[in-house]
Amino acid sequence: MRRSRFGWIAAPMLPWALHFVAIYSLQGLVCARGWNQVGGVVGMLALTVLAWGATAWLGALGRRALAAAADDPGATRFAARLVVWLSLLSAVAILFTALPVVLLAPCE
Repeated sequence: MRRSRFGWIAAPMLPWALHFVAIYSLQGLVCARGWNQVGGVVGMLALTVLAWGATAWLGALGRRALAAAADDPGATRFAARLVVWLSLLSAVAILFTALPVVLLAPCE
């Protein structure tokens, strides 16, 4: 599978970035428009699960690429290893982005 190296390496951070924007946009809308806060929290948690799923999928693709490049000591193996590590970093970043939604009152 041929990919742009930069796009392939940057891909694991995309779910985190989209999650960050979506969570805080939804949080602002729930508070500003007076929407149901429980529904907002459920929506934000659903977005979190979706972002984790996307990150896990990208991490699995990275692991598969890493296994396929086992004999290649060059840039392909490095890029695959970087994708796996960035997927883990993205999963942690998604967790830390979602923590305020779970731990703090939404509109105070």
